[in-house]
Amino acid sequence: MRQWLILILASLILMVQGCEKPVDDRSEAIEKARQNFISGFYVDSEKGFERYLQNNPQGKHRLEAWEYLVKIDSEVRQDTERGASLLEAMYLEFGHKKELAAGLKCKLAQMYVRNGQYKLAVEALEKSLEFPNQPSEQVDSTRTLLAQTFRKLRNYDLAIYTYNDLADTTLNTDTKAQALYEMAHTLTLIQAWERAELELEKMVLMKDMPDNVHAKATFMLADIYEQKHEYTKAVELLEGIIYTYPNPHAVRYKLDYMKKLESKKKRKRIR
Repeated sequence: MRQWLILILASLILMVQGCEKPVDDRSEAIEKARQNFISGFYVDSEKGFERYLQNNPQGKHRLEAWEYLVKIDSEVRQDTERGASLLEAMYLEFGHKKELAAGLKCKLAQMYVRNGQYKLAVEALEKSLEFPNQPSEQVDSTRTLLAQTFRKLRNYDLAIYTYNDLADTTLNTDTKAQALYEMAHTLTLIQAWERAELELEKMVLMKDMPDNVHAKATFMLADIYEQKHEYTKAVELLEGIIYTYPNPHAVRYKLDYMKKLESKKKRKRIR
């Protein structure tokens, strides 16, 4: 059924290429479809964009028409399966264009993720990364999504590897910080506490770490110290992020709790 739908959609690319007299690409069809979308007349807009694709096999607005159709299905109707089918058809038409191919594959992967089709998403993301001369920001974004998708598949080893590789190669300090944090978080998911502790301790000492990521890493490290009953270390860490952690109430609550445990531990030593 899915393959049949893709074939139907892809036929929009080819249906009228044999016509002797092509429709004028400057017709009002595309503008009317745009206005219908803006006004919320999505059914009329959809019909207009589909008609444009049928009547203008070489039209300069074809990519825009496809994008609107994807938006109508995936965002307005929340039909992400049909949205993925439309993107697959788009890739059939535009995948040969180097400047578009990587972005289209990445958008398709995002749609697969929304559908819970994580293996297909991984395939699309890996294919996207094969295209050369991409902006570094786009590559970082794709690799971040790839690591997230590996984690959704519970393929934690590949998620850790991808986050670590991203942190080592990105030129963006914020991306590096977030990748290191997510790698440490993934390590905690497989209970690799010693390595997670080591990575977090290095993060806490980094000077160029954004405040919000530094605070989250510190809070996570305090959790590990709590598990090891090293309450004094946990208290010292938590006192430093009261004003930078996204949820200061959570820090104060945990800090009070750690102080109580620390006090109880000291009393036991005295006895």
